[in-house]
Amino acid sequence: MNSSEQSLTRSYSQEDVQQILNIALAQYPQQDTELSYAQLLEIADEMRISPDTLKLAETSWLTQQSSVNKFKEFEIHRKSKFQGKLGRYLVVNGGLVTFNLLLAGGIAIPWALWILSIWSIGFGLNTWKFFSQRQGLAYERAFKNWERKRKIQKSISGLIDPLFRED
Repeated sequence: MNSSEQSLTRSYSQEDVQQILNIALAQYPQQDTELSYAQLLEIADEMRISPDTLKLAETSWLTQQSSVNKFKEFEIHRKSKFQGKLGRYLVVNGGLVTFNLLLAGGIAIPWALWILSIWSIGFGLNTWKFFSQRQGLAYERAFKNWERKRKIQKSISGLIDPLFRED
């Protein structure tokens, strides 16, 4: 049996096929070429995947993409919230320490260090929470709260915006 006959008689599991195709797609020349839905249907037909199964898979993929995008938005929100806290911490405490040193002349015990110390404990906990909390129950709870607040804000703006729109 020659090599071309051997390649035609090989068989692969579904997982193997998926891995081979992922590697092939990753090595595909990076172009702005997108596949049309018709091409997707053609590929699915060649792989003996029914149009209904393909449609279910596409719907599932769109749902996953929506979820991934929401989590990305949540991470952007968390990052901007953390940066705001960091900015306030640095500006206020830097100002207090500077003010204290100017008034005391460096002789007395700086009262601003007490504020700095207490605030540092809270800020340290927030920093630890920001960098370590990427999964788990508390993260899910924070995500659900953020999502609920976002939906409420969209609902309220959806009711109020038409009132102020000039037609």
